Formats: sequence, C-alpha cells, structure tokens
Amino acid sequence: MTKKTISILRGFHTKGVCSLNFSATGKLLLSVGIDEDHSVAIWRWQDGSKVACSPGHSKRIFLAEFRPDSDTQFVSVGVKHVKFWTLAGGQLICKRGLMNSAGQNTQGVKMQTMLSIAFGANDQTFTGSMSGDIYVWKGNLLNRVVEKAHQDAVFCLYTTLRDGLIVSGGKEKLSKDGGPVKIWDQEMKRCRAFQLETGNKIDVVKSVCRTKGKIVVGTKESEIIEITEKTTNTKKLLQGHGEGEMWGLTSHPSKSMFASASDDKTIRIWDIQNKKMSYMAKLGAAVRSITYSPDGEMIAVGLKNGEFMVVVAATLKVWGKRRDRNKTITDIKFSPDGKYLAVGSDDGCVDFYDLTQGPSLNRVGFCKGIPSFVFQLDFSADGKFIQVKSY
Repeated sequence: MTKKTISILRGFHTKGVCSLNFSATGKLLLSVGIDEDHSVAIWRWQDGSKVACSPGHSKRIFLAEFRPDSDTQFVSVGVKHVKFWTLAGGQLICKRGLMNSAGQNTQGVKMQTMLSIAFGANDQTFTGSMSGDIYVWKGNLLNRVVEKAHQDAVFCLYTTLRDGLIVSGGKEKLSKDGGPVKIWDQEMKRCRAFQLETGNKIDVVKSVCRTKGKIVVGTKESEIIEITEKTTNTKKLLQGHGEGEMWGLTSHPSKSMFASASDDKTIRIWDIQNKKMSYMAKLGAAVRSITYSPDGEMIAVGLKNGEFMVVVAATLKVWGKRRDRNKTITDIKFSPDGKYLAVGSDDGCVDFYDLTQGPSLNRVGFCKGIPSFVFQLDFSADGKFIQVKSY
C-alpha cells in the first residue's frame, strides 16, 4: 500500500459527500451529496469521469450501496424513503419503495426513516429502520417486516456473500437474551445475538463487518471490537473518545503517557509506547480542560458546567472537587511547586486554590477584569505570575 492519491473526483457535488460505495467489479463509484437535492452520481473513478447523475431525494439520504453482484443496480435510503436505482447507459432510473399490505407483517405499515442496507438472493433487499424494524423488499415492493429486530435504531447491516447470512447492528439495552449485534438467515427468521461486554447499560453499534468466523464491530463510543462467532468471546482492538469534541490534552511530566478529556464525559490515560488506552473514568459531565501536576501524581480537570476536580492519576478516583463558576472551565494549571491550582473559565475569571489544605480546595484568590473568556493560562517558572490569553 503506497497511500498515494490515485484519483480526485470533483466538479459535481457542491457541498459535502455523505456516502461512497464501489460497484461489484470496483470499476464504478457511487456518491451522494448533502446539497438540497441530495444528488447522486456514478463515477468511472480511475479516469475521473462522471457516468451519470440525478437528484437523489427531497429529504436527506443517509446511505447508498450497489448490489454486491451488480455494476448497474443500487439502493439508497434516508428520511422516510427507500429508492431502487438502475444505471442505464448515461441515465439513472429510479423506483420508489412501495408499501404492500399483502406481505407478512406489512398491514398498516408506513414508510420509516431508513439507516442501513443489506442484500439477499433473488432480488431481495433489507433496510434497517430508525425504530428497530427491518424491512424486507422484493424488487421495490415491501415483502415483509421483521418487527423489533433491535430494541432501537438499526444503524448498520452487512451482507456476507460466502454464506448469505446478514449481520445487523443497533442500539440495545443490556439484556439476557438480546444483543446489539445479531446474525440472521436469508429469511430473517433465525437469529443469533452477541453481547459486546463493554459494561455499558446501552450499547450503540454503528458499523459491522464479518469474515472467517469473526465479526468486527464499530461503536458510538469509538471502540472497535472483534467477536469470535464460535465462542462469542470479544476483544477490544481499539478505543477512543465517543461523541462530542475533545478539548483537553496533557502529557505526563516524566513518563511516556498522556491524558485526554472530552465532551463524552470521560478522561482517559494513554500509553504512548504501546499505542493504546490504559484506563479511563466517567465524570458525569463534559470535560473541557485537563492537566497533570508537576510530579505526575494528580490530574486536574475542568468541566463544561463550571465545576473542576482533582483526581489521583494512578486510579482516577476523585480527590477533591469544587464549583465556583457557572460557565465552562476552559483551562486549568498547577503551580510549578504543585501547591496551588489556577482555574480559568468562560466567566472571564481565574481562581486560585490552595492544595496544601486538602480536598476542600479552599479558594485563596482570583483575577477579574479579563476582557473576555479565558482561552489559555500558565504560571511563570517561579510561580509568582500567571499569563492569560483571552479573546
């Protein structure tokens, strides 16, 4: 793998591109834009030429995929629609997914917002809905509804070409018999569920892939987990911060490790040499700033709700916490001797706390009159002064 750019496709999508998918032979590339028409385009990507294009739908399209045995047929799903497309020369021909009261469990069924796609034999298509149902289509006609395939949204489906089994991933509460990852037969009747063993009360699976007796799962919490089908054992391959922004980052003063803080309400300690997360803690609120003490024994964190905490670095257990401000703690620093803590906030203030008096975190002073919110702050080398950056 050279990682060299071999093709750039431009000149059609005017805004972002929300979905890409290769055709069966790999010669064509399907793209979906986020413009007002949610435009769809087919590219001969190797020479950069556009084969065909069309407005996609009046409402947002989340995903579009070629049938795994075709270079001319694909399906798109999105807000309350499913569309079945055919490439005919330089034209794209579209058929809407049609409801069918004569199918199995289809009486009175309405079109839902669809999030995921998989394919079966004999022109079958499976689409995962926001409610947890899976719709089974024959051509563009609804043939069957698998009610509550998952407790909540079915974010992903995967077609295993070797044996025809379908893997689904969704949002599930922890239960004895269920699981956020499931394998189905082509009739969507026989199901086997897998737990992720994350310790979460609710697991949200956003992507799945299956090969050689293994299922690889991507979660909302930025984890990649490998499931062994035969034993149901799980192995975490990768971990990271989940939803939201990551503003806090600090390196250990003497060891090859660093700490990060995020809007996902966690702080995490990372091992640089082994390139993996060592341990983490959930703090209950979005975290916007973090710093190690000079000796590396303590970590101070500032929260988005105006609170700040001091935790023991080795365990991440809370040593002390306090809240004197109502707005985000944007930066936080220990004095060079580790005796004081400076806490800057969106209130345009810097507060000082005496750590030698214990976990009560007594405030011993503050700076005010800063013209805007505190963006960064730092102590001088002798600890007698601080410098503050604001906007």
